Amino acid sequence: MTITVYLYCIAVGLLCSLLYFPFGKIRSEDKRAHAYIFCIILYVLAFELYAHYLVQNGQKNVLVYNIFFVCGETLLILVYLRSLVDQWSIKKRIDQFMLVFLAWAVTNSIFFQNPTQLFQQYTHLLGSFGVVLVSCYLLYRIFILEGFWDRPLLGVPHFWNIAAILLFYCPNFIYFGALNILWDIDKWYLTILASMNRIFAAMLYLIFGLSFYSSFIFSANRDGR
Repeated sequence: MTITVYLYCIAVGLLCSLLYFPFGKIRSEDKRAHAYIFCIILYVLAFELYAHYLVQNGQKNVLVYNIFFVCGETLLILVYLRSLVDQWSIKKRIDQFMLVFLAWAVTNSIFFQNPTQLFQQYTHLLGSFGVVLVSCYLLYRIFILEGFWDRPLLGVPHFWNIAAILLFYCPNFIYFGALNILWDIDKWYLTILASMNRIFAAMLYLIFGLSFYSSFIFSANRDGR
């Protein structure tokens, strides 16, 4: 997948999310969650466009990704996942993890990986681990403990979003974790890996944009869980 197609996919996800705002019958908590997901997609599209602009003008974009992807997007995803947790003790642990993540991001920037020169894979690995761990916990609550939504599972937007987050962050964990090593391999293989990563990322933002429509599409299917 080329960067242009990838950016168009994010834009489509954003457009789908934007078109959902006129629906006034959704529950108040879904309205808040939808607005937050819309802001995440808008945030991603903005920094991806800026990063692409820098490359087109012969400049490095590694600092943009370190700030807005490695740190910013990771925290936004964690805040969203935290909002789905119904146990205060788990929420507190997520808060503590985010503080540790920020502290490690600063430490890594000062002592190990210059954010203007290298993609901060160590920070990304920690953040991705936290995102995957919280996502797995939520899926455990859904499938093992009967879930905590009084609707058909396929009609719950959060289920689609959690699944999409896991779909992106699991292979993403491996790809970005080894990115600084991968620079030494054949450029053709690196291009293929980058293209595959964009496919998973495009799917994430498309699902984010479409997930809240599931409340209407699967609302009549009471066997969806």
